[in-house]
Amino acid sequence: MFGKDYFYLAFGSMIGIGWLVSVPFWIDLAGSVGAIIAVLLTTAIAIPIGFAYGELTASLSVSGGEFAYTLKTWGRLPGFICGWFLCLMYIMILPWVAIAVAVLISYLFPQLDAFPLYTILDYPIYLPHLLISLLMVFLIVYMNMKGVKYTKIFQNVVTILMITIFVVFIVSGWLFGSVENTHPLFSPKGEVNGILLGIASILFFMNGFDTIPKMMEEANQKIKRSRLGWAIVGTILAGALLYILIILASSMMMSPGQMDKLGDLPLAAAFQKATGSSVLSGIVIFGALAGVVTTFNGFLMAGSRLISSFSTAGFLHPAFGTQHPEYRTPHVALWVMAVFSMFGILLGRGVLLPFIILGGVSLLIAWFSVSLSVIRLRMTHPEMVRPYKMPGGIYMGYLAFVLSGSFLIMMLIPGTPVSLGKVEYSLFLAWVVFGGMIYFFQSKKRLFSPEKKSDEGMS
Repeated sequence: MFGKDYFYLAFGSMIGIGWLVSVPFWIDLAGSVGAIIAVLLTTAIAIPIGFAYGELTASLSVSGGEFAYTLKTWGRLPGFICGWFLCLMYIMILPWVAIAVAVLISYLFPQLDAFPLYTILDYPIYLPHLLISLLMVFLIVYMNMKGVKYTKIFQNVVTILMITIFVVFIVSGWLFGSVENTHPLFSPKGEVNGILLGIASILFFMNGFDTIPKMMEEANQKIKRSRLGWAIVGTILAGALLYILIILASSMMMSPGQMDKLGDLPLAAAFQKATGSSVLSGIVIFGALAGVVTTFNGFLMAGSRLISSFSTAGFLHPAFGTQHPEYRTPHVALWVMAVFSMFGILLGRGVLLPFIILGGVSLLIAWFSVSLSVIRLRMTHPEMVRPYKMPGGIYMGYLAFVLSGSFLIMMLIPGTPVSLGKVEYSLFLAWVVFGGMIYFFQSKKRLFSPEKKSDEGMS
């Protein structure tokens, strides 16, 4: 993989479906201007994290991303905690994205909303939806099993197509929309609370740049590690700019009060009403569909490498780290993620929503771990060769630590504007208990070899 391939991988994973489904929600939470401020503040949080990712990725020759960095710098338990919550994020986001594929296609072809099989938490599960989502999972997993050569071409082409359609959406929104629709500029529930709630949601959709570190083991030797930090931060800035432009175009089409009444894809319906063109609306849906597929592909690639690294470190059975004898891909991890995705698809959106909220917590845990790791390496190994160095040195690491840690605390402590609900707290504690059992059991079995033990921590 070359530098441009990593940009398409990260950018395609970052934008995904968030813009079509979540932008109206952000505007409703914070107002049109409030949503833009929330994106800017989220970007300000993510940039120091991106610099930390860049330094660690360029300096450490390990695969597995945040988990591997934490394991190498802090040891077994911190590494396990980081990796365990990242596993939760990946196995939850994939079925949610797969379900979105069926929702988008059924918007274009309403006759697919037929043959209801069952209902879970007021969300009906239709047979055609299940078949579409399951088929998409199988095809993308199979393509990933064949190797990076095929997946990178697919990701690049679809991401370029997606960006082109974004331009159509943004320009059409500005041409056919009205500034009057942008009111309210801020949430009537309170400017600060609305913006904080917006940040809590946007954080999850700013994720995607972390796919780069997990794929570095398969990088082309010509890639310049000295530019990794700027490449990661550039992806964050590009994603933030696109989100801001989409918020502006969306808020001009229709007020939040009107958009709330337009079904599962209010932004698509608002776009069609504003432009009066079903053709343009279909093009936008196609672009959203492209975004969903690139998100699934990017997170599948990254998540399978995480599970493989987790297994190699001795935290899961060695079979999870098995490489395909011909394609040299983590095929067992890929199919494990496929099974989780298929199971999640059968449960439907209603069950997955609380887990998606936990995905934001999992992401912050990973960011916090990266911040601690880059600080520790700066303190214990100042002589280490760093092809890319964070601007500001260790102080940039401290800034990343404070920003990620503060927001993580706000989400975990009850009573804050962005704290978890009762269901999310229960699921969080259940995942902690389940992880504790896995950690204890695997430690007892001593699956990790003495050689791996020596590489787990750096003193």
